[in-house]
Amino acid sequence: MDIHFKSANMKTKIILSATAISLFLLFTFLSCNKGGDELLYHSNIHLINLSGYNNSNEELILQLDTFSPTVTPAFSKIAFGATYNFNDPGKQHLKFTMKSKATDKILLEREIRANETTVETNLNVIYMNGKVGDFPAIPELVEGKVQLIYMFQSNILNYREPVDIVFKKYYFLPKVFEEVIRIKNLKPNEFSQPISFTPFPLGVQDYNGQKTPVLFRAHIYKAGTDIPYTAGTSYEFNPLTSVAPVPSPTKAASKLFIINEAPVNNIIQFNKVLEL
Repeated sequence: MDIHFKSANMKTKIILSATAISLFLLFTFLSCNKGGDELLYHSNIHLINLSGYNNSNEELILQLDTFSPTVTPAFSKIAFGATYNFNDPGKQHLKFTMKSKATDKILLEREIRANETTVETNLNVIYMNGKVGDFPAIPELVEGKVQLIYMFQSNILNYREPVDIVFKKYYFLPKVFEEVIRIKNLKPNEFSQPISFTPFPLGVQDYNGQKTPVLFRAHIYKAGTDIPYTAGTSYEFNPLTSVAPVPSPTKAASKLFIINEAPVNNIIQFNKVLEL
């Protein structure tokens, strides 16, 4: 009997203790919830994102105010993201900078203020030839479309006139090129406007009753012509090897390319600097 009583008493104590703990936790939760609401109400969160490409042999230093910097290597993607909460009344603005590590020169600067109505800063840039420029937004993927943006850099010939980049089907056995679409009047070191075309198959197909492999190729011509832009230079143009990098045309895609010159002996050829 004694033992049973003690056991019941212990159970009663446990129940009372659990109730007390529950009430304490409920009170704490309500207090914290109120405080959380106040914190949320008084918060001024700002997001900053920097993306793009460092198309130079310099290292770049990306830094938000006095926080630890981020270093972007030469010839690499730029990717920086940070979040700051202006909940300190003594801190009402921040400064974001992008600098050359070698020279300490400020290349890009942006001040972010606590009272800005915009809560997110998105910058998309390319750094090349000592300058910061806009990096285009790659179009959203659309079913039934291949969408392309190109930049052509004449790093060997130093060609500065506009060019056309002409995309073609190549029927291998009869050695016939068929134009699909072209980027027109593109200035070197600038991005093209997006172009698009309907995907098409590659591989063995019929051409005038003959089976032939079909390939996808691109040639670079003087703007408004079918004349290789290398005409009149010491570099030769070979229609089979002097081709710019291209994506697969067989399915929907949205791509950005930066290409430059990479001659082999005296034959002009091209290198893919960046594909996104």
